[in-house]
Amino acid sequence: MQNVEKLLEIVQVSCINKDFVEYDYQEFITYKFIIHNKSTKTIRAVKGSITFNNIFDEEIQTLKFVYDQSIKPEKQAKYDATTEYNQYIEEDKSLRDKSLKDLKIVWRPEKIIFEDGSTIE
Repeated sequence: MQNVEKLLEIVQVSCINKDFVEYDYQEFITYKFIIHNKSTKTIRAVKGSITFNNIFDEEIQTLKFVYDQSIKPEKQAKYDATTEYNQYIEEDKSLRDKSLKDLKIVWRPEKIIFEDGSTIE
């Protein structure tokens, strides 16, 4: 648990938009994230998970999160992500139907790789 707190001090991920789109007869949930490097070192890659909870803090769905582009110290990066939507999966339906304001988003970092080759897990 101590390492998670340390990782959270270094990098913060926020979801600023969630939407639903249809494209070529397929359906997707789309997300826009902001990744904030709070450290004094350039980040090369970040790995973790994003959990979408309802307003009662009950888990709806967890997504694996990997961002492997450089983020300079004290800077932010924007990241667009997409997941396939399956109308027969209750979690997908619940996530699609909830407004972002009705969701609690929990960022849980697992590993950060810095440009100098050092890592924190």
